[in-house]
Amino acid sequence: MKRTSCFLLAAVLLFSACQQSFKKGEQGLEYKIISGSKGEPIKYGEFMQMEIAQIYSNGKKDSILSDTRTSSGAIIQPLDSINTPKEYFNILKQLKNGDSLVIRILSDSIMQKNPMGLPPFMKKGHYLVTTVKMINVFKTREEAEAAFKEEQGKVEARMKEQSKEQEKKDIKTLEDYFAKNKIQVLKAPEGTFVEILTPGTGPNIDTSVVIKVKYTGKTMDGVIFDSNVDPSFPNHDPILVNMTNDPSLGQPVIKGWTDGFKMLNKGAKAKFYITSPMAYGANSPTPKIPANSILTFDVEVVDVLNKVQAKVEADAQMKKMNEIQKRFMDSMKQAHRDTTAKVK
Repeated sequence: MKRTSCFLLAAVLLFSACQQSFKKGEQGLEYKIISGSKGEPIKYGEFMQMEIAQIYSNGKKDSILSDTRTSSGAIIQPLDSINTPKEYFNILKQLKNGDSLVIRILSDSIMQKNPMGLPPFMKKGHYLVTTVKMINVFKTREEAEAAFKEEQGKVEARMKEQSKEQEKKDIKTLEDYFAKNKIQVLKAPEGTFVEILTPGTGPNIDTSVVIKVKYTGKTMDGVIFDSNVDPSFPNHDPILVNMTNDPSLGQPVIKGWTDGFKMLNKGAKAKFYITSPMAYGANSPTPKIPANSILTFDVEVVDVLNKVQAKVEADAQMKKMNEIQKRFMDSMKQAHRDTTAKVK
């Protein structure tokens, strides 16, 4: 389901809820049940299949924070007091299959319960709203598990389709960028665009080797998010990029890297242009990389190692890392002893 239709569905639930008054729940919760069935309420221990959205409402504008329809798929869990907090349990147990539910809590109540205070985007006097649609009730665990597998299949199919669409969009963006800036690129076997800056020597890199690499990663607008060359980042040793299927020989990397390096050889310098599905997709590892970002990497192949050489290098790097960690822990212990001595 597209995000627009999800927003419309959430908006319909909110509008329907506005037509009736909220009931008081526990722990600052307020709720409304929009009846969609004349059946019996769910029983303790039965399994609920629910579509859930969280919405931030400031009274003028509603913003969707999360929606299972566009992410994880419908949630399936048992109605019991172990898996469900009491304040929510007492509301959910009133639902029937087909019912909808709107729960809201004032940000002030969240602040009182959370010692860390409100998230940066939330302001006092605003609401966090949760909409729930009960789409199925299962009496047995076997029925629930079968439904879960079916739901995951739908999610995987949707994610593949979204990835394909994002790939097409990113390729168009990059091709327009190359044409505008007159950049000559090669295309690696799986789609990474490679701009050769300095040719290397010897055979092209393949899946039998491990390579030592210097790199700087940037977003398309030039924000550096990682580097072992830039002095503002702590690590300046070349990293081992494992092109083999042996996990002991170096760290795994994004698909766009293993694809792009197949176009290079020892000593080569290049720039990779990587579509978001070949990088991190919607699951960004850092706030510096927005979801579905095209990434660029300036890379240099410092050396090409066989498996024996790579094992020696990997062991040496692990030993060095352990020594650094030990020095850090020793310094922390010494600082603690110094502080304790001053107190005494």
